[in-house]
Amino acid sequence: MSLSTTISANFKTLQSAAGVDIVYARGDRTVSLRAVPGDTSFVQQTGEGYMETVESRDFIFPASDLSLGGTAVLPDRGDMITETVNGVEQSYPVTSGGGSRYFRYADPYRTILRVHTKLT
Repeated sequence: MSLSTTISANFKTLQSAAGVDIVYARGDRTVSLRAVPGDTSFVQQTGEGYMETVESRDFIFPASDLSLGGTAVLPDRGDMITETVNGVEQSYPVTSGGGSRYFRYADPYRTILRVHTKLT
């Protein structure tokens, strides 16, 4: 078994144990998938020259799960993730946090995405 296969299999186990159901949307196209929640801290400079820490709510899932309208896509600004928590829908726009990227790969084989968002 290759390392890539082992990583994917282990992540599927993590998804089953700790995943949450989300809806990923780009415009009117949506896909329901299971993601593992996480967070990332970014440090960014404010307009006044101060440094502040920004917390990102991250959603981690296989890149192959992100297909909109039958086409595989990568996360982009303007996309929206919706999670229902205790019966209440919470919306998270995909954002770069303090960095310049909206997502990063969570494994060396680029099979798992970590998408940065912020609660609105």
